[in-house]
Amino acid sequence: MAFLAVPVAAAGLAAVTTPLLPAGATAAIERGQIHVEPGFLPPPLVRSLREDAMSLFEAGLFSPDGLTNTAVGRSQQGFDRRDRQTFRGDGWSSATGDQAARLQFAARMRSLREELAEGLGRPTLASEGERRHEMTYNWYEAGAKLGRHLDEHHEETKGTKGWLRPSRRSVTWLVYLNEQWEAAEGGALRTFPRPQPSSQAVGSDAGNLQVGWLDASRPVFLETREGGLSTLYCRAGGGGGGGRREALSAAAFEVPRQPVDFGAFLAAEYGSRFEQISTSRLDPRFATGTPAEFTEFGELHHVDVLPAAGTLVLFDSVSLPHLVREVTSTRPRVAATGWFHEDSLAVPLFPVGS
Repeated sequence: MAFLAVPVAAAGLAAVTTPLLPAGATAAIERGQIHVEPGFLPPPLVRSLREDAMSLFEAGLFSPDGLTNTAVGRSQQGFDRRDRQTFRGDGWSSATGDQAARLQFAARMRSLREELAEGLGRPTLASEGERRHEMTYNWYEAGAKLGRHLDEHHEETKGTKGWLRPSRRSVTWLVYLNEQWEAAEGGALRTFPRPQPSSQAVGSDAGNLQVGWLDASRPVFLETREGGLSTLYCRAGGGGGGGRREALSAAAFEVPRQPVDFGAFLAAEYGSRFEQISTSRLDPRFATGTPAEFTEFGELHHVDVLPAAGTLVLFDSVSLPHLVREVTSTRPRVAATGWFHEDSLAVPLFPVGS
């Protein structure tokens, strides 16, 4: 079991901390895989958080929060008790409920975030700020599920509003609070990592977010320059600036409104080698003006995670699609979930290829 990092007091020695994650965890996340850490939280804290979530739910402080279909307004979504429900926002640190348990958990997650900032080479993960990082309770009743989606998309695919936020989701985390949960109760997290780890760092390159794959394992990034023109590229060598850029798009282009088919902008020689992460089939929110039918996409390579008490799940928010399978239990599926943020790019004012 991993324990909260505790300073070691010794005269003349710098503070030493015990890592929360085992060796290889950050490398798995960096290469587009999922990391699962059973027993991340001690049972007493799991119990306190679960009881807190249940009391907050009984007090009516959760609200339906299913996937947003960007083609229709929120009032037309038709949210009900079969959707995910959340307790979020400013309420997490409020005096409502068991504030002490939530703050103890938040301190542990802060230590984890600082560890990931160093291990992933994403230094701005460690930055603090109002509304910078997200922390919620999630609640799924019988019949609730969540469709396949990504937690973060390239700024340019969101329209002009995509460039307004100073930070973006970088690492997704989940900590399950369900005591003795069985596979027959449903509610597993289904993730869709690459069958083999990526050959390069995923998610972003010099701040440019990933939108697809080349040759199954090489991340493809979208760069947008002044004036709104974009290009697709990958790294010929290692990611994160470790290899030269290989231009993939035939010419600079304007990103259209959803659904976006980036394959239409590729040079001919790359078309059959490109795979987009989020498409109208694989991320049905962007397909039509009506809510999409839930699909498990079981024919794709996937990894399922049972929502067992105290288990931590971590993955890159940009590159790893996922869904939540239908809850078949008569009791609710409860988790603490959230996102660690890193700095976003400013409105692009730099030339392509710089």
